[in-house]
Order: sequence, then structure tokens, then C-alpha cells
Amino acid sequence: MATADVIVVGGGVIGGSIAYHLLARDPRLKVILLEKEAEVGTGATSKATGGVRHQFSTETNIRLTQLSYPYFADAERVLGRSVDFIPHGYLFVTTEPGTFEQLKKNVALQRRRGVRSRLIDPREMKAMLSQLVVDDLLGGTFCPDDGSADPYGLLQGFLALARERGLRVLTSEPVVSVSREGERVVGVETPRDRYRAPVVVNAAGPYADRVGALVGVAIPSKPYRRQVLVTDPLPDFPEVFPLIVDLDTGWYVHRQGKSAVLMGGTDKDEHPGYDTTVDWEAFDLVFKAAGKRVPPLADAKVMRAYAGVRDLTPDYHGILCAARDPQGFYIACGFSGHGFMHSPAIGLLMAELILDGRATSMDIGGLSLERFKAGTVSTEANMF
Repeated sequence: MATADVIVVGGGVIGGSIAYHLLARDPRLKVILLEKEAEVGTGATSKATGGVRHQFSTETNIRLTQLSYPYFADAERVLGRSVDFIPHGYLFVTTEPGTFEQLKKNVALQRRRGVRSRLIDPREMKAMLSQLVVDDLLGGTFCPDDGSADPYGLLQGFLALARERGLRVLTSEPVVSVSREGERVVGVETPRDRYRAPVVVNAAGPYADRVGALVGVAIPSKPYRRQVLVTDPLPDFPEVFPLIVDLDTGWYVHRQGKSAVLMGGTDKDEHPGYDTTVDWEAFDLVFKAAGKRVPPLADAKVMRAYAGVRDLTPDYHGILCAARDPQGFYIACGFSGHGFMHSPAIGLLMAELILDGRATSMDIGGLSLERFKAGTVSTEANMF
């Protein structure tokens, strides 16, 4: 049986960030990270498309991006390595009056928080991508500081620094039980071994509700499949253009590096599950939406497609808190497709919560598990 001060369950970018931030605060800590797969980063992190944005409708999500942003824009200073961040901007567009009014409210909130987002008219959108159809659009929003980065690179950055401070990373170690004595957790068990620690952090992503159930904690976060298709290079498109989101359909497109183009969306309402089989018929809606908004993409040659799983909560906000019962059980999950971009902040805040008894970098009351019982949820509107 191995012993530690903290056990982190989940070897994705959120688990890696938590381990890094704990050891950055106190290198004397003994931290063990357990990953059920044969390699870290092969779950939800491996399927993340890498988006980083400030354009949210709630102060909580905006603040999470602001806390995380230096890890992308200034990664070489903060982490000692590049994460290939490209600030190409996000462009949200709509034809719907109600949606446009919500975008206006979003921008007003974002600007109060210091975000450089703004309303944008169709003519200016056209200048950003000439192939974009804008005749039917009412308008949209744009933030030049939004962009994309490499999820695996960020994870490896966190783990490399954490390992230097003594982090133990153990793979092929699925947690099958969480041990408790009275009102406290005392460790976990895997098929191979038992691990004893007074603090267990549930960062298991789409499997976090299952880990919570092991200790009697109901977590309203469920796994939903998300599909992405990758096209061959499109020579007539610029090397850099904004990540475009059509909020009317949920369709999005952005360039990956200087070659491939990623498209997805339109599948937000699927039933929960862990199936990552590609449903090729479902891409009909993607191509239909693409043909309407950026017609050349409807004829693009598909190079490959893949499906991942993201963990969604009813209000599209994550859960970041200490469980009331049992003590010592912490939760960091349900970030609704934003886990990668918010992972630096999640790790920072979780380290504060564990080591100081409360988060000090921002108010995380809106991310508590208790909000669902109290009915104090604030739903994120900018979802696709």
C-alpha cells in the first residue's frame, strides 16, 4: 500500500494542472496521480480541439479564462515551454434577434471584466474571411485575444514540472473504490493496489460521476459525445482566420495550424454515453450548416474524423469544490467542453482550496455542488 498527502484521480489536463499547482505551492507534498488508461492524456484531453476564449455569458467563466490566459499567451515564461498558442480570435455570428441581444449583454459584461471583445457588423466579418456568407446575419461578436493551443503540450508542461517536484504518475490504475473512515476519505483502491491519503481529488472528467458514486457523492455531470471532422488543406483559405461559431446551428470551424481545418458542432443534444464511434450520418448536419455559412467547406475533402466525450452539467458550468460528506473528497469536473482552456485556473483554485481551506484567486461559490440543490444556477449562454 502506497501513502500520499493527496491522490488525484484522472490523468488529463485538469488532473495534471491540479498536481502541478499543489506541488508548486508546496514541493514537500507527496502527490500521486492515478490514470485508468495506459497513458496520460488519452481520454478527453486527447480529443479537445484546443480553443481558448473569453467570450462567455457569465462572470465565472470569464474569470476562469482570465486566470488561465497567461499559461497560453505567456507559456514559455510560466511553464518553460510553448503550447503553440495562436491568438486568431473567436467570431460568434447569428441571424436571430434574441441571440443577438444576448450577445450584446455578453459583450457588456465581458468589457466590464476587461475583455477586449466587441460587437461586429457583417461587413467587417467578411473582411476576416471572404468565403463567409454574411448577407443574412444581424451581427456578431469578436475578441482578438481568443485563440487555440495544444492540449497535450499543456498537459506535458504541467506534468514535467510536477514530476521535478516529486509527482508520481501511475497509469492503468482505474479507481474501483474510495475508502473512508467515519466522516473522512482515507484513500482509494485500484485492481492493483491500495493508496492511502487524507485528500482525494476527483478529476476524472467524463467518469467523475462514477467516481463520486463510489463514495456516495451524487455529481450531476454526464458524458456526451462530441464529433469533429478534419478536412484536407484548403488552399484558397488564409493561413489564419477566426474560429467561427454560428450560434443558430452550433456549427463551428477553425484552422488547425497552417494546414487542416476542423469542423463540428450541431450535435449538442445527443443522449449521454461513452460511445466514441464516429457517426458519419451525423456529419450531414455539419456539412449542411457549413454549406450555408461558408459554402466552399461543403465540398471539402474529409481527411479524418473522431469523436470524444465531454462532461456536461445542467448549467454548463464546472463543479469545483470540496464535498460536504465525506471530508477530504474534492471535485473538479463538469466543465462542459471548457476544461482544457480553464485547466490552469482549475488547478490553481483547487490547490488554494486544499491548502488554504478556500479559493482566494476568485470566488468559486457559483461552482459548488450545492448550487444545484439550492437552485442558484446561472446557465452559460455561449454554448455550441
